[in-house]
Amino acid sequence: MIKFFSFLAVLLLTTTLLTTAQTTKKTLSFDDFASWNVIRNRQISQNGEFISYELNQQKGDGKLIVYNVKNNTNDTIIFGYSAKFSPESDFIAFKIKPSADTIRKAKLAKVKKNKMPKDSIGIFNLKTKEITKFPQVKSFKIADKNSNWIATLVKHQKAKNDTASAKKKSKKKDKSNDLIIFNPASGQKYTFNRIEEYTIAKESYTVAMISKVTDSTKNIAVIVFNQQTLKIDTLLNDSITAKKITLSKYGNKLAYLASNDTVDNKVFSLFYTSLDKPHLTCVTDTNTTGMPNGWSPSKNGNIFFSDDESRLFMGTAKKPITEPEDTLLDEEKPKLDVWSWTDIELQPMQLLNLKKEKKRTYTAVYLIKDKKFNQLGDTIIRNIQLRNKNNGDWALGYTDIPYKRASSWNARWLSDYYLVNVKTGDKKLILKGKSQAYISPKGKYTVWYELTDSSYYSLNNKTGKTVSLTKKLPVLFCNEENDMPTDPQSYGMTGWTDDDRYVFINDRYDIWKIDLSGKENPVNITNGYGRKNKIDFDYIKLNKELVYIPTDKKVLLIGTSQENYSSGYYNTVFDKPQNPVNLIHGKYKLTYSVQKAKKADAVIWLSQTVKDYPEIKLSKLDFKNAKTVSKANPQQQNFNWATVEFVQWKSFTGDTLKGLLYKPENFDATKKYPVMVYFYEKSSQNIYRHYTPYPSHSIINKTFYASNGYLVFVPDITYKTGYPGQSAYDAIVSGVAYLINTFDFVNADKIALQGQSWGGYQTAYLITQTDMFAAAMAGAPVSNMTSAYGGIRWGSGMSRMFQYEHTQSRIGGTLWNRTMQYIENSPVFFAPKVNTPLLIMHNDHDGAVPWYQGIEYFVALRRLNKPVWMLNYNGMQHNIEHKYWANRMDLSKRMFGFFNHYLKDEPAPEWMIKGIPAIEKGKNLGY
Repeated sequence: MIKFFSFLAVLLLTTTLLTTAQTTKKTLSFDDFASWNVIRNRQISQNGEFISYELNQQKGDGKLIVYNVKNNTNDTIIFGYSAKFSPESDFIAFKIKPSADTIRKAKLAKVKKNKMPKDSIGIFNLKTKEITKFPQVKSFKIADKNSNWIATLVKHQKAKNDTASAKKKSKKKDKSNDLIIFNPASGQKYTFNRIEEYTIAKESYTVAMISKVTDSTKNIAVIVFNQQTLKIDTLLNDSITAKKITLSKYGNKLAYLASNDTVDNKVFSLFYTSLDKPHLTCVTDTNTTGMPNGWSPSKNGNIFFSDDESRLFMGTAKKPITEPEDTLLDEEKPKLDVWSWTDIELQPMQLLNLKKEKKRTYTAVYLIKDKKFNQLGDTIIRNIQLRNKNNGDWALGYTDIPYKRASSWNARWLSDYYLVNVKTGDKKLILKGKSQAYISPKGKYTVWYELTDSSYYSLNNKTGKTVSLTKKLPVLFCNEENDMPTDPQSYGMTGWTDDDRYVFINDRYDIWKIDLSGKENPVNITNGYGRKNKIDFDYIKLNKELVYIPTDKKVLLIGTSQENYSSGYYNTVFDKPQNPVNLIHGKYKLTYSVQKAKKADAVIWLSQTVKDYPEIKLSKLDFKNAKTVSKANPQQQNFNWATVEFVQWKSFTGDTLKGLLYKPENFDATKKYPVMVYFYEKSSQNIYRHYTPYPSHSIINKTFYASNGYLVFVPDITYKTGYPGQSAYDAIVSGVAYLINTFDFVNADKIALQGQSWGGYQTAYLITQTDMFAAAMAGAPVSNMTSAYGGIRWGSGMSRMFQYEHTQSRIGGTLWNRTMQYIENSPVFFAPKVNTPLLIMHNDHDGAVPWYQGIEYFVALRRLNKPVWMLNYNGMQHNIEHKYWANRMDLSKRMFGFFNHYLKDEPAPEWMIKGIPAIEKGKNLGY
């Protein structure tokens, strides 16, 4: 009997060990990043019967998936991307990129850019499942309605009798393109040669193009093709230059720019015709009545019709001038920038915007029925906000020029606003020095948010009467949690009614319906349900064509709990106050990206948690019986993933704060775990966010570190103006102390900090105040606020003053009136107090934080013989851009090696021990 029980015990132990071995999950490694998939470009066909999306590896090849809703089947198209369904849902067109391996081999062979492998186009017939391909595609276009054809621009294919190819002695490369217009259902195909430009009508069968014909005296043709009648009309055949060909929404009208000039800097005129009786007419040129003196239609402006086809808009500018021939040698010219105190913009900003400014145009309109030209924008009113699908009789013009100089330090982005009459071109100044002003769809009212009292106002554009819309209401319409030394911003406007009578405005939780005339009392259209239940409601626009919110139909809302950040979809009708109807709500993150099929009760949407990738969900608009369409990464089930939970504690200043604590999926409370502390402002709202394993742009990957046996703590931070460093200390250190004192599984001796940008600054500051951290990594940190204050954000060319006085850096004053606070909050002044090993990343093309900030801290710590390293990824910006895979992988490996050494007692990599001398750069990575 004893022998039997001994045998049974051994058998049970063996079975347990085998079961454990079989269920043990893998730890994420760097090798897993490349093949981890992401879903891009989700869409649903207009009839709701098909869904497409790209399933792309993070590094490598992707594929296009076309899902058949009725059959529950997938069709996979390798290398497919940028797809679009036809309006009749009978085909889907897409680009096909060469394989990553093909591109790599071409680069290794040093193939010239113009001879690199090119994309092709594929057209997948959704009924027959046949694929038609066209090589060397440039672009393709499909109408949104009333067409089952596709227009595709491809590289010109020379025929045997091609007169251009017959010129054997000509060394000039043929860069021309052909336009193929194809009907996938019937197989009909029309090819037009040497196409310079083409366009299709948004809701008709019409295609228009500019062709460069070979006849030496007639070198440009304007051609119109009707896909329904198969009629081809050549409207023009002449020796001119033509550009910007444009069709109206329904394909009834056409316009383009043309010039007879032979010089490079051509002066263009605008030509127009109605296609029912084609007759090309010059409607606007430099001599047109109303055109500013010396101006003309510009090739740099957009040409477009109003939706009702009654107006033709263009961009105008000063006529281009042919520069005189340069007779000076390069070394004979001085090269400098002159900085003047009178400049509206600093020189770096001017230089960054130089190309854009050279191409700046000003909105003008040609009234087709009245045959009248009106200049709407000008050098003062540089921006024009058109309304009601460009059909509106009124527009809102605005300029920030009077306030641009001061915005460098006051962080107020203000403008003067003008009421612009589209029919007459008349302009009237209606608001000075305001922000966030909007004109109603029909132009009856202008609404703006007033920074000085944090409320909304309306202006009757006809009578000039101003009404306070929200000032007397018992709730705030500004950010209730604003902790920056600046006027709080609003929660935003939701939209308008179709008659310009009401506007919908958000407070922190609810949506209000407000009479623009002020005659009726405002009503809380969500009935106060949001504030009562601490749910933040916002409107989701399903029909992108609508310029107003319908009040006679159900609309969709997204609601997010401000207590636990669960979210849901709701519906309501904006006709009277009522509680929104909950459709779904749960402990997951929903997004605004709900797409509805235009001709069916079908929507696709996303939900995610820390464990669940945001897969594509399919349902009716009631969100019941949802089906998960995609499966991005089935391999995830084999890996030790992350879990997350809320942590709540009292800061050193008495604030109740939230934070997130990520743990390994195989967490064991009897063990001691090293802790990574990452932070940036407030992050607890991201509790349900899914983090795909990926190489770092600048910060740690929470999923990766949890999988590798770390706890990751992400505390929220609240701020007191003038004390950003101390505020971070009070929040972060108190949170870490709470973890140490509350949980036995926290290894108090193995805790590290990691932050980037603003978080990088706080990391650099914290290690001057405490020795509780075993290691720290600061990405792009400001180390010296006194020098950073007067620096330049090279990415925008702006002065950095504004962010210290009024925004994120939160000093709340100038360097000369709050000198000590700039010093007290600057880590470099307290470098001798640092005892924590520090890794810095600061890249030499950082456009947000000048990289000399990292250098200042590094050289100070180096002189003091403190363990410090600095990574400078050559040519990289503030964060390493997505496409630089090798740099991102390198940063991930160095951060991980650094933290593993100090938190897991692993051997230090060579680069930490010896560095990498410049002579070994590119040869020895020192891992």
